[in-house]
Amino acid sequence: MSQWAALLGMTNIYQEQVLGLYSHELLPMEVRQYLAPWIESQDWKQAARDRSLADIMFQNLLENLDTQYSRFTQEQEILQSLNIRKLKLEMQALYQAEPQKLAELIRDLLYHEKTILSEFQDMQSQAEKPVQVPMEVGQNFEIELRVSKVKEHAQLLDHAVKFLEDQQETFDFKYKTFQLLANRSHGEQYLKPKRTELQQQLNELDRKRKEVLDQMKELLGLCETLLKFLEKELEEWLMRLKLSCIGAPLNTCLEQLEKWVTKLVEVFFQMRLLLKLLNELHLRLTYEGDPLKTDPPILEERLLELLCCLLKKAFVVDKQPIMAYPCRRPLVLKTGPSSFSVRARLLVNLPELRHNMKVSYVMDKNPPDIKGYRKFNVLGTPPKAMEDCQGEGLMVEYKHLTLKEQKSGPGGKGSKGASDASLSVVEELHVITFTTLFDYQDLKLNLEAVTLPFVVITNVSQFVGAWASVFWFNLLSPDPKDLTFFSKPPPAPWVLLANALSWQFLFSTKRGLNQDQLQMLGKKLCGTELREDSQVSWSRFSKENLSRVSFTFWTWFDAILALVKSHLEGIWNDGHVMGFVSRSKEENLLKTKMDGTFLLRFSESVREGGITFSWVEHQVNGSYIIRSVEPYTKRELLHIPLTEILRNYQLMAEENIPENPLKYLYPNIPKDQAFGQYYEHRSEITSEYEKYLRRKLIIVSKRQDDDTLSSFDPATPQPNDTSAIMDELDLTRCMMNDSDPMMPSLPLEILEELNVI
Repeated sequence: MSQWAALLGMTNIYQEQVLGLYSHELLPMEVRQYLAPWIESQDWKQAARDRSLADIMFQNLLENLDTQYSRFTQEQEILQSLNIRKLKLEMQALYQAEPQKLAELIRDLLYHEKTILSEFQDMQSQAEKPVQVPMEVGQNFEIELRVSKVKEHAQLLDHAVKFLEDQQETFDFKYKTFQLLANRSHGEQYLKPKRTELQQQLNELDRKRKEVLDQMKELLGLCETLLKFLEKELEEWLMRLKLSCIGAPLNTCLEQLEKWVTKLVEVFFQMRLLLKLLNELHLRLTYEGDPLKTDPPILEERLLELLCCLLKKAFVVDKQPIMAYPCRRPLVLKTGPSSFSVRARLLVNLPELRHNMKVSYVMDKNPPDIKGYRKFNVLGTPPKAMEDCQGEGLMVEYKHLTLKEQKSGPGGKGSKGASDASLSVVEELHVITFTTLFDYQDLKLNLEAVTLPFVVITNVSQFVGAWASVFWFNLLSPDPKDLTFFSKPPPAPWVLLANALSWQFLFSTKRGLNQDQLQMLGKKLCGTELREDSQVSWSRFSKENLSRVSFTFWTWFDAILALVKSHLEGIWNDGHVMGFVSRSKEENLLKTKMDGTFLLRFSESVREGGITFSWVEHQVNGSYIIRSVEPYTKRELLHIPLTEILRNYQLMAEENIPENPLKYLYPNIPKDQAFGQYYEHRSEITSEYEKYLRRKLIIVSKRQDDDTLSSFDPATPQPNDTSAIMDELDLTRCMMNDSDPMMPSLPLEILEELNVI
């Protein structure tokens, strides 16, 4: 397999790197494509040092282009043959005098190609997947080739129209000369050959007009096909944007797409000018059966239709509404003084458009027919013009907008009929519409860009529920403008929902959820019979309380996510928090491990999010005991890090002698090896805690009598632990201050003084 063929089989991000190598057009990509085997078989390093060898290889390259030209000519590929001819002329103009520069360029390009290919193959091998080259070129690479092809055809068409104009001027001059001769009464014998010559020239002119129109039709067909590719890219980008708003690690960069759209728009406007020129040629000279009389209006109508379609789709909202405070998650906005920002962008970056397109905005331009649907005014920055922001593209950003709710009339949520509203506040979706006037080269077109639907809350306490709605909509809605989505929200396939739950952790930290953790969550939502085709309803996800507790799955899950982000991120990223594991599985994992082996899991009975640790103690008679402590929440972890709790935790043994029972993090990692980097000497310790380090704050638990502890005999079958949310306490956490057990303000002088608990 050639190096070039392997490059074509790479994924998008690596193909974009290859495309970047050929963006300068010093070596046309088509030459690299057509002559790939020959180019890779030559010694360009030596040619870069040897002028005579560089001359020979340059001539060989031109001969190879001639061979390719002949092949296209035989296959009647007229446009490809013309393109090859043009490429040869360009290469001669660039390198005929300095062939060593071409040798140096190809040498460097091959080196960079090899580096990119090596990186891709390393990535593939790390993923334990064989490097496979697909039969078809990647979509990005195919679009790039199509864009290049459209630009080349546009240039050829431009040359053809100008040639036609010159040809018509020549005919016009000869025709007027013939008329002068005829008026001077020259004999028929003299005029007949002139008339025949004119007729031949007119026939040739007619043939050329038809040929130009055929080229125009072909180019329009290529543009239409390219437009379909770009429409698909924009749809996929919008889907990626939706998912990235809820944490999916997806690329939403628009730089490459903007280049493609801009180039196609430039071609469309070039074609409009050429059609106007053809119309002028028709007005100067027409005849019976003139193709310029019938075809151009049809072509112009179709061209305008395609151009307007592309321009309307090219106006997008690339940064969705997001508050700066108090909750930095997109698509949840709060009324009142809390401001938010949003950005719209036109993917047609033409210099003439900068500072000339003013963008205005309106909220809920076409509100849904829903009882009690609230209305808001957007306050803040007046309409602004789009500008090229630091070379990123043509855009306009509003950074300090606020929302104010309009007073409710009859049937509003604030009236007596509010209870009859079909949607709750956190299920009510809203959008902001941006409008602008595109005015360029005699084309005026109104453009609109709409945000993704967002939720408006009036109190921070509604944020968790609002984020659940954004999460559900962005994950499942096929229509990004469906504001009635929650009138009948669809269920979520568990396979899809599992990935999205993992994204929440991956976005907030550096570590997502593994299959074991997701399986525990799946059983919590779908029951013990978790299957690949299991589905989760919207009510089950965010409205119905979990069994034996007074909160929903989403409330519990989001609270744990906040706890991890605020207090446990380091050890979570290290993989030291097992987290989502049921008590029954916890027992199965620990019972065969060494004494003092412990694991960290999230409590299932604490609404605000809690974490506990459990460890195993083996008895002399062969049985074992699994001990657990009361969960720690943000209230305790604000004062003392969990790593310090694990480090200094003490359990009262016999004769009130405290000892630390925690020795190995599951499966067998020494505790200090796992958590040592987070101990008190590190800067992460808060100043509130640091000032008491001299006195060694510790956590102490009282050992209960053995007959009150859960004891397990391996020889005796144990009942299944189906009450995964009970978190029954085997031990109680104690400090030396009963009134406020977690305040780190106690002068604990020496360990021996802890003789009464």
